[in-house]
Amino acid sequence: MDTAIDEAWRALHLSTIRRRIQEMAADAMRQRSSYKDFLADLLEAEWAEREERRKQRLVGDANFPRPKRLEVFDFAENPNVTPEIVGTLSDPAWVKAGQPL
Repeated sequence: MDTAIDEAWRALHLSTIRRRIQEMAADAMRQRSSYKDFLADLLEAEWAEREERRKQRLVGDANFPRPKRLEVFDFAENPNVTPEIVGTLSDPAWVKAGQPL
């Protein structure tokens, strides 16, 4: 039976379920989950991981330039910008207030 299940997961491309089935089955048994709850958890895990991979693929396909974060802002290269100004950018209040960047 395990062979048939493994073949079905492969054919249906359910890689997350295939990888996490043992862990999730043990959790379901501990929690005394119903079959429907167990199935829902499996499908939710598969869907969530696919969605995460899809987002990563879309970002990769967009070919954005390297990521830039406020934490690595180089003030030496930008002497007219103070740390206080950059610090205010991390608070979304200016966006909510409709103020320009």
